[in-house]
Amino acid sequence: MRRGGYLAGLAWTAALLAGAGVQAQGNDRVAFPAAYAEGVHYATVTRGDIREELYTSRAAIEAAQRGEPIPDGTVILMEDYRGGRLHRYVAMEKRAGWGERHAPEVRNGDWEFQAFLPDRSVNREERVTRCMGCHKAQAGTDFLFTLDRMKAAPLSEAGAGMQRALAQAPLAPASAADLTHAQVMLSAARGR
Repeated sequence: MRRGGYLAGLAWTAALLAGAGVQAQGNDRVAFPAAYAEGVHYATVTRGDIREELYTSRAAIEAAQRGEPIPDGTVILMEDYRGGRLHRYVAMEKRAGWGERHAPEVRNGDWEFQAFLPDRSVNREERVTRCMGCHKAQAGTDFLFTLDRMKAAPLSEAGAGMQRALAQAPLAPASAADLTHAQVMLSAARGR
């Protein structure tokens, strides 16, 4: 009897460790979306000295506005600013079948998450399972906190949302590293 309990405990521990490994591997699926700023800037979320700028594809915005599911292949990128300086990026990407490797209690549909440092390299210290834990509660909105913002994003012209966000962003950041690609391009276009 005692031996059976010990073996059951070992099996449970092995399963737990295997599940943790699977979640860590899942993070390697999401690469930094280098052209994200060419997409649609659809929301700015501000909480105290934290400002989050959210970008996604035009196809994702259009699907949301039609009341359709967010398409497979969608990437949403968040620029996370703390005290006015770029702190990190967080990306979430949706691909068919990606959720299967996660236990149902943490699965976010077919979304995977990844955190990146300001230099766009993977942040191996970030626990993206925290992202999954928070987004899990948003199952009714395809695990998105900002689906309503996507539905309301203007698409009258490509980049309209980005232009609005850049107009709010300072053109004189603390350092060149704080500039988004789009800000660099807009500054160049303005001759600044």
